[in-house]
Amino acid sequence: MKYKIHPLFILYLIFLLIIGQFEGVLVYCLVVTMHEMAHSFVAKKLGYKLDKMLLMPYGVCLNYKTNCFLPKDEILIAISGPLLNVILATATIALWWIFPVTQLYTKVFCYANISLFVFNLLPCFPLDGGRVLAAIITKKRDRKLAIKITVMFNILVCLIFVISFIFGLFFGVINTNMLIISIFLFLGILEPNRSTSYGYVSLFSNRKNVYKKGSQIKFTLVFADEPIYKIMAKMSKFKFNIFYVLLQDRSIKVISEITLNNFAIKFGSTAKIGDIFN
Repeated sequence: MKYKIHPLFILYLIFLLIIGQFEGVLVYCLVVTMHEMAHSFVAKKLGYKLDKMLLMPYGVCLNYKTNCFLPKDEILIAISGPLLNVILATATIALWWIFPVTQLYTKVFCYANISLFVFNLLPCFPLDGGRVLAAIITKKRDRKLAIKITVMFNILVCLIFVISFIFGLFFGVINTNMLIISIFLFLGILEPNRSTSYGYVSLFSNRKNVYKKGSQIKFTLVFADEPIYKIMAKMSKFKFNIFYVLLQDRSIKVISEITLNNFAIKFGSTAKIGDIFN
């Protein structure tokens, strides 16, 4: 997996240091990392792997032009990051009620989670809200159209932040965050290929040796209510896998790992194996 840091992220950290927010830099990096860990955890559970990661000022953005995601999987992966932020912020505020003194040490952490949650809900690329919007549209329409519509939101929101920045100058208010946000969202349109990308974990990856004559076979019993991604976790990397699926009516279906892979591509890795046969 490749890790990259966007120049804008470095500039933003330098800006925080200049204004004396050293503590904010450390907390901010921690919150952004936890945000991405939530994305990665859910993606792995759904059968995707992280190919490359690009650290941006307001999180780690996903490559919105990839077609490897099923729409429902894309939504789950996208909302997992902001969801963790709101859970952490809520837990921190609850801690203040129990131990008020902790507010002195956790206020920056709480505010960082809230800002990251709110900002990522904007329906713009490469933010999580933009991915959710594109995934919802993709369910009914073409992916290219979904991207065009979401890019229109990028342009609209960029204009709003730029106008707000300029408007503030007339009143002597220099809101640097407004300018940074507008640049970030503009880059979200221009740099889709540099964003974080995931690839579907195909069961055929690096398995040529398994398919040779004389390879050993692993037989596994699975149940109808098990999702595909959990069945994948039971696979042996060094053997050809055959699954006996025990259905609700007590009948048994036999499938190979090749069939399981095709099911995952067609129905999604969260689909229950029994529902597919039904």
